[in-house]
Amino acid sequence: MSRSPVRVFRPWLGAFALVLLPLAGNQAGAAPRTVYAGTLQGAGEVVMELEAAQDGTLTGRYFYPKQGVDIPLKGTPAALYEPKPYYERKEAGLDPDEDAPAGRAAAWQGARDADGYRGQWVDARTGKRRSFQLRRVAEYDPDALAPDSVRAVTDAISGGMGSGIAFDVSIDAERAPYETRKLAGYAVPAGPDIGTPTLAYRMWRDPRTKFSYPRLSRHPDAKVLERVNGLLEQRHWQMSLAALACKASAYTDDNPAAGTLGSYDEEEIKVDWLSSALMTVSESGSLYCGGAHPNNHFEPYTFDLLRGEYLDWNHVFDAYESDGNGFRTESATLLEVVNAARNALASTDATGAADGESLEGCVDLWPSFLALGAEAPGMLSLSVSGVGHAMGVCLGTHAVVPFKDLAPYLKPGGEAYLVVD
Repeated sequence: MSRSPVRVFRPWLGAFALVLLPLAGNQAGAAPRTVYAGTLQGAGEVVMELEAAQDGTLTGRYFYPKQGVDIPLKGTPAALYEPKPYYERKEAGLDPDEDAPAGRAAAWQGARDADGYRGQWVDARTGKRRSFQLRRVAEYDPDALAPDSVRAVTDAISGGMGSGIAFDVSIDAERAPYETRKLAGYAVPAGPDIGTPTLAYRMWRDPRTKFSYPRLSRHPDAKVLERVNGLLEQRHWQMSLAALACKASAYTDDNPAAGTLGSYDEEEIKVDWLSSALMTVSESGSLYCGGAHPNNHFEPYTFDLLRGEYLDWNHVFDAYESDGNGFRTESATLLEVVNAARNALASTDATGAADGESLEGCVDLWPSFLALGAEAPGMLSLSVSGVGHAMGVCLGTHAVVPFKDLAPYLKPGGEAYLVVD
């Protein structure tokens, strides 16, 4: 998946499986996981994932689609056990990190074969039994989904939860069959079309995670609309998985946010700019589901609506160049644009944030924490993004450059991106 070259990777995705659940990957030589789907009598549809260890034990998880929250499983082929919530085990005087019989909520007793898994679910509190019939629907390699270890360590410090899936991996039925069954088909339109008769977007909302994310509803090029909506959906899905992972942590953690949506339901997601050539979507808020501190963030994403991909700003002007080590760094042209904006701010009163904290010095974080975007009525936005917790007050847009002022820097064809429809 093509990514914006100005992206500062968010620090809150990916820790879930690496820190809390054995199922979400990055384990050396992890066995393939088998996915089952079917019905539990009286409870409806369930989706389950199981992984077998060399000693014959099984670990896994399952969810009810109406909730989308993973419930851990551990045991043997004859009986898999699901735990009571972490706080219940702790309040009962049990070691919540151990699998004690008194800490079990239910048992799945059955048999597996090449076709599926069937048997009885037994409520540990009441002894009530329900039959289940699950069919085998997929098998996949968890290592192919895992985020890198650097991001996982960062996640454990800030935010604490994540999707467990790397950003460059598409969440689809082949690569991530368990997660795709959790997400596909649940988001629905949550507002009117915003735009013109030929160009518009609409917010979509998954009622389980309670936040909305945009999709294009009209664009002159149907293929571009389809490709960009695929990217927007992937962003929505990554965030939804992280929110649902926080709810699932009620079984594995007792931090104050465990069992909540991790404040994703308070996330502010805006379309800052939409033209037939560009779309900028910004994500901002304060996410928390464990870790040393909340993930205060502001992150703009710009999509190329001429090509149907994340925007490479070098299509507009010479913004980035190779540093000789395989990475991109800011070009002299971009630094000239940034310095001009910084000097303009210096000549005005750029201090005094809304909460009373000074913003003086925030622009000195450029270019290390610079993110580009576009916003109305047709301007390049220069923002601080990806900065550490201590400098969180600086997050956001601090300067704008009218499209017309970029004319001296444009590459051939670059003007096509700066249209104002």
